[in-house]
Amino acid sequence: MATTNAATTYLEHALINHIFKGTAFTSPGNNIYVGLATAVSDAEAGSVTEANFGAYQRQQVAAADWTVPSDASTDAQTATNTNNIEFPASTGTTETITHVIITDNANRATGNILFVGALDSSRQIASGDIFRINATNLTIELK
Repeated sequence: MATTNAATTYLEHALINHIFKGTAFTSPGNNIYVGLATAVSDAEAGSVTEANFGAYQRQQVAAADWTVPSDASTDAQTATNTNNIEFPASTGTTETITHVIITDNANRATGNILFVGALDSSRQIASGDIFRINATNLTIELK
């Protein structure tokens, strides 16, 4: 499952203004969260319908838990999860997960969506199901 070319407009603006205008942009660092979405109306704008099954919450992934190429690497510029990312078992509502989101905040009402990416295939989550992204299965690539 990859989120190639899925940077949101928010992130693109923040980076371009940081580089060319000197506008401050603080890396989320250890405040990187992975979330799930059931629909996306505008990936660039970060307009998503976030999952809402019982016990759902965004999962924090520390900066140390992402693998990125060395500064000298000419490989694709990617970040890949090094450990499983596991969401709590659903305690109710059945939903179909279609996308993964990368955010800078645990709280849905605040923060910014940085990346949006479609799953290779959607997955239905029913009561008792656990959604897990296995180690090295989530890759974000900048092009």
